[in-house]
Amino acid sequence: MTKFEQALETCEKILTGIELGTLTTSSMLMMCLRVARLTNDTDAIEWLQYENSGYPRDVKGHILSSAWNIGWKHGRGSYNKEKQQVIFSDLASELEQKITVQKNAIANYRTEGVSVSGDRAAVAMSTLTNSVKSNTNDLLARISLGESRLSILRSRYYDYALKKQIELSFSSTTADVFSVYREKVDNYFSKLPSDIISKLRAIDDKINSDNPELYSQALTTCRRLFGDVAEELFKINFPNYKEKMYKTKSGKEIDVSGEHYKNKLSAVIEKLQDKSSNKCLVGSNILYLIDRMDALNDLQCKGVHNEISKEDAMQCIIHTYICLGDILSLQYPN
Repeated sequence: MTKFEQALETCEKILTGIELGTLTTSSMLMMCLRVARLTNDTDAIEWLQYENSGYPRDVKGHILSSAWNIGWKHGRGSYNKEKQQVIFSDLASELEQKITVQKNAIANYRTEGVSVSGDRAAVAMSTLTNSVKSNTNDLLARISLGESRLSILRSRYYDYALKKQIELSFSSTTADVFSVYREKVDNYFSKLPSDIISKLRAIDDKINSDNPELYSQALTTCRRLFGDVAEELFKINFPNYKEKMYKTKSGKEIDVSGEHYKNKLSAVIEKLQDKSSNKCLVGSNILYLIDRMDALNDLQCKGVHNEISKEDAMQCIIHTYICLGDILSLQYPN
């Protein structure tokens, strides 16, 4: 079972345990911490470690400011009588233990079976009754406060597990959808010459590297991939075209000679869409993506960026794959 699957399964156990009341709050906490670790959720790991081990304090016994803010953010905060912000620091396990002890103590506070005698028997009995009542009320108030705080923590753990379950479920669905799409697109790519397919492998090798310089090379390879696909599809769709200019349906003339691969792509897409029932915005998406890759490389060359980030490169590569898949689906509809 993968970490992804373990995290999703643990989320379900947490939610079911809370809804059915079969898990203690401290057990839910440890399971949430497991989910955070499995999903590498660093912010949640920090918060849940404080929840499990305690909020760190300075030499004066005050909770550290950064930890205090995390506690406030996650529902531990309130306002005292002076309208000052305060947080409670009791851990779930501590609250559970205190509540159990306090409930047992209440059972021991009773006047049944107690007898007193003597001249001051009535006074003594009244004093005992009042003492039992006072202590019982004090314990009930502490139990109520403890259960209220425990309820806050329980709801926060539930919210975290629910959020992660939705996030993981959506991610799983997206992965399944993309897997089906990728299989379809891979079939399209198999129809292209081997030198074009080799560029796809080159992109994969570069993006999986930890060398930032290779991210820029990956984008360059993406642009060359568009150029090669444009040349290949232009030859297929305009086998005997010798003119320099191509007139679009709008009447605009574009240069399709030499290395004007964006114009060639535009001409190919226009022709393919005329024959296809799929009237998607393939052309505009592709040209936007190519312009974006050009802009990233231009910024790097001018020194505006020290390097292209892996995130930028990943986004361009994913969109390259999707856009090429879209245009190839027009070329090879079956």
